[in-house]
Amino acid sequence: MRKFVFVFFIIVAFGSISMGQDMSQSQGTKPTFDSYHKNIYLEFLGSHILFGVNYDMRLRKGRMDGIGFRAGIGGLSVSGYDQTTKIDLGIVTFPIEFNHLVGQKRSSLLTGVGILPVYATLSAEGELVDYEYIRGEGFGIVGGFLTFGYRFQPLKTGIMFQLNWNPMILRGSGFNAGWFGIGLGIGFK
Repeated sequence: MRKFVFVFFIIVAFGSISMGQDMSQSQGTKPTFDSYHKNIYLEFLGSHILFGVNYDMRLRKGRMDGIGFRAGIGGLSVSGYDQTTKIDLGIVTFPIEFNHLVGQKRSSLLTGVGILPVYATLSAEGELVDYEYIRGEGFGIVGGFLTFGYRFQPLKTGIMFQLNWNPMILRGSGFNAGWFGIGLGIGFK
């Protein structure tokens, strides 16, 4: 929990510095440019389940808002023992999302809908599996997710961050409401 609070304050500090640098340029004017606005950012939690890297792009030239998409890769790897059973689990997530930003300047409301393809491996040996070694792996779409959040992005090139809520609908467990994410990266034209 302390690490999370520390990371949150660092993100807010970088955002404040970036906001101060661009504030003189952004008093009441929309940014103008002739390319697609893009972001590359690291995400902790959110639709990646643990952590991942995302590429996000608007689909209209010269706009920081409107319809766009996001594609990412992330995951986790855990190993552990349950009394006499050793278990290893690896998950690679590939979230794909169509999203929409409302706000033509640096601050935007983010909404989106996506699917969550996952590649997973599982191996175990011990008492739970009659002391045999088992291994399984596979690729599939485990569900979908929604995104509701806030994005702070630079008018030109610079630091961006976002806070989002990602309720998920997963096969086998249904609706999971309590999944939040935080992202930090670079926005550019």
